[in-house]
Amino acid sequence: MKKRFKKSKQQTYLSNLTHECSDEELARDWTFSPQDKKQIVQYHKQYRLYFAIQLCALRLYGRFIANVHSLSPRLINYITAQLGLPPTLQVNVPTREATLYNQRKHILAYLKFKKYDSKANTTLDKWILGKIKEKWMPKEIIEQAAQYLLNQKIMLPAVSELKRKVTTLYTKQQQNLFYLVYCQLTDEIKLALNQFISTNDNEKISLFGIVKEFPPYASTAALNRYLEYYEKICKINLSNIDLSMLSNKLVIYCHQLTNQYHADDMKRFAESKCYTLLICFIIETRKILLDYVIALHDQFVSDMMRRSKNSFDEKFKEYRQRLKQANDIMLKTVEFLMSHAENKSITMSQVYNHVNERHLKSAIEDCYIYKRLEERGFSDTLCARYSTLRRYFSRFVQLPFQNEHGNQSLIKAINIIRNLDQGDLKKIPQNTNIKFVLNELQSVLKTNDIINRSPFEMGVAIAIKDALRSGDLYLPESKKHVSFWNLVYGESEWNSKKDQAYRNLKLPKANYAIQFVKEQFYAETHHAQKRFGLDPFAIIENGQFKLTKDDALDIPSSIKTLQHTIDANLQKIRIEQLLMEVDRETGFTQCFTPLPGHHTKPKLFYKTLIAAIIALSTNLGVVAMANSTDGITVDMLRHVIDYYIREETLQAANARIVDCHHQLPLSSVYGKGSISSSDGQRFGITASSLISAYYPRYFGYYDKAVGIYTHVSDQYSVFSTKVISCSPREALYVLDGLLENNTILNVTEHTTDTAGFTEHIFALCYLLGFYFMPRIRDLKDQQLYKLDAKDHMGDFNVLIRKTANLNLIEEQWDQMVRVAASLKERLTPAHVIVQRLSQHSPSDRLAKAFTALGRIVKTQYILRYLTDSELRRRVQMQLNRGEYRHKLSRWIFFANQGEFQTGDYEEIMNKASCLSLVSNSVLYWNTPRIGNIIETIRKQGTIVEDETIARISPLPFKHVIPNGTYFINT
Repeated sequence: MKKRFKKSKQQTYLSNLTHECSDEELARDWTFSPQDKKQIVQYHKQYRLYFAIQLCALRLYGRFIANVHSLSPRLINYITAQLGLPPTLQVNVPTREATLYNQRKHILAYLKFKKYDSKANTTLDKWILGKIKEKWMPKEIIEQAAQYLLNQKIMLPAVSELKRKVTTLYTKQQQNLFYLVYCQLTDEIKLALNQFISTNDNEKISLFGIVKEFPPYASTAALNRYLEYYEKICKINLSNIDLSMLSNKLVIYCHQLTNQYHADDMKRFAESKCYTLLICFIIETRKILLDYVIALHDQFVSDMMRRSKNSFDEKFKEYRQRLKQANDIMLKTVEFLMSHAENKSITMSQVYNHVNERHLKSAIEDCYIYKRLEERGFSDTLCARYSTLRRYFSRFVQLPFQNEHGNQSLIKAINIIRNLDQGDLKKIPQNTNIKFVLNELQSVLKTNDIINRSPFEMGVAIAIKDALRSGDLYLPESKKHVSFWNLVYGESEWNSKKDQAYRNLKLPKANYAIQFVKEQFYAETHHAQKRFGLDPFAIIENGQFKLTKDDALDIPSSIKTLQHTIDANLQKIRIEQLLMEVDRETGFTQCFTPLPGHHTKPKLFYKTLIAAIIALSTNLGVVAMANSTDGITVDMLRHVIDYYIREETLQAANARIVDCHHQLPLSSVYGKGSISSSDGQRFGITASSLISAYYPRYFGYYDKAVGIYTHVSDQYSVFSTKVISCSPREALYVLDGLLENNTILNVTEHTTDTAGFTEHIFALCYLLGFYFMPRIRDLKDQQLYKLDAKDHMGDFNVLIRKTANLNLIEEQWDQMVRVAASLKERLTPAHVIVQRLSQHSPSDRLAKAFTALGRIVKTQYILRYLTDSELRRRVQMQLNRGEYRHKLSRWIFFANQGEFQTGDYEEIMNKASCLSLVSNSVLYWNTPRIGNIIETIRKQGTIVEDETIARISPLPFKHVIPNGTYFINT
């Protein structure tokens, strides 16, 4: 049976074998057969362990292990136990070269492996070229090339050699593809592409540079500007160019690459490369500009509605106060009239003698205004902003909208507005379907059966926003707002991959799905019933759950004392010195490779790179950093940031530190890296940005903020960082970090606070193999579900009255697994899928099926949480780790009052990622030093249990000096 090559994110390379293997990995990969043991016992007892390790390594990885001394002690002793050898922490390596040679020759012959020679090299070249023709990307080829050689029982070459070979062959083939595209270009297209990267006398920046700019906060000016960019870029006609030889992944890669270059860089490339890169850039940028326009419209309309609501509320509150006075005057007037009811000749002068004329007329007016405010106040306030909406809306409705099921009336309404703007219609037809218009606008929509244009268009604008969120309306030419089924595996591709997808996800087919769900549900709830009453955390009183105490963790004084002792004994260190020390041990700066075409490192590169990371992570900026560092200029910092610091290099550097930290002895005391939490941290922003949003809870009603959403492991390391808006729920982004984890951490359980929980997240985590365990506020008020109305749930029976729809789950099971498998393969960012499901239309059976499954999983979890104190402890401990890490972020990100001064998403993202990198560096630097302090305390006779250490934060930070003059003594 062929051994499965391990995934790159876990331990593709042998350097990662220092991590703690799971029981499953040990049993699967490091267990010897009787035939294996016959080979092993042929050698001297002291060298059997070494021989056994190398035998497994070659079979599993296709390579021998160079440094066996760094292997996990648990792995070593698992092997010694099988071989009847005494426990040990050392691996004896043969000292004679002849012995090493004979052992390796023996292993190669026994496993029938061949050396990587010229014949194997030629075979591999042919395989790589075949995959390139199949439109595979270099990263995929490198990963699968190792698997290919392993399947052929050929020893793998060095990782660097494999990467170099794939890159060389791919680059040569890429040049051929670029030339095929170039040969199709007419002089007219070449001229248009040259103009795209050029400026004229009236412009300081080319259209190529302009369209890269991230949008500001939504306004009519911003909307018109980005609609103009979209219109301009659409005028570059590429429809006659055959790009079928380029895979979609290659087009996206070329766009990402081109996005990093300046116009002058592009002009230095060969024409075939320059023009092909620009074509790929334009194709993808069209989609991105559409997404920007949609996001701007969404933000503008939402903001317009928010402002209208606030304005209406203020006015309503004012007139409600005035109505009290008006009522008193009106009552006084009515009482006077009623007391003189028999006097039919009473005059208004007599009335005014009793009630002030001006006060009476004012009271009547106030009553009428208040009545109108009650009936249509919000509608009037909203429609008063119609003229502002019209400044861009006539251009906006020209976008190529299409509709999903049941939304034909909105498309017809859009066409009516187009015809009105073009003069083809004079008024809105009376038979127009207006059911989609916001309820609050219905009261002002018609006058004498004539549909009023301003509330109609306002209703259409709001309906477009909502329909694009749910996917009922879409733009086939956009990136995010396409039809839902374009975000996941296509029908034919799913049919070919579904069997493997079910195996990978360890899920049953649809005909066994319900039985599978039932067995898990009944087993979990049965355990909860048995535990209920043993744990005093929750009781049932008057048919409802009642929590007898808070679920927060108590911190004993001994733990606080130990924490203070550790904090006081960590030596002061400047941030640049800390980063350089961590780099010496991890080599994370090696991950900052230049963009293709920039191979020569600039002067003082290392010092400038460290300075640039500090400038970004502390929010100092390049100017302040240049002023605080001798020998480094603003231009040097900008060059390094432009060509070396980008998303992929930051992710690789962070992963390097996380992986190395995972291998430190003390890290395993905190956890195995299998539990994580995610949470958002808000930072003020002074610049105008589409990603910003009002966040009154912490920033008032006038200042905006952005969120940095991080995933933190049980070892305190940050393995995912994402900049998000504060407007939507954080639950949208829970899965992104879990699925994009590129570290060796094997996360299987995840927790969040209430903001990270929805029933859809419960369902998707269940299908993807993550155990989701959020801390839910108002837990006792959550609705619970059973599988059958006849089910008896023991003590819980009085609480669980509703039933989940199993028939719908069975009906949609295959499509739900299709979505989960698509997310697993990262075909679409997870937050895009989650948002579509959360904004679904009432007729969407797939979204309802996810909800039904989520309710079942949520019920299982809540019953366990209420009755399992150990689970509650784990959840609280992990959330506390994430919250403590936020304090470190505030300490590091000190400059400019901790507020972002830029509105550009890429710049904000770079700062956030550098902040995570520095946070992980502080963690890595602290961990062994904390271990030394604890060892010193133990030597003094004080007992410090591992359980106590697990409650101590390894992230003290006040000894780290992030400000001042840098590189004084280095």
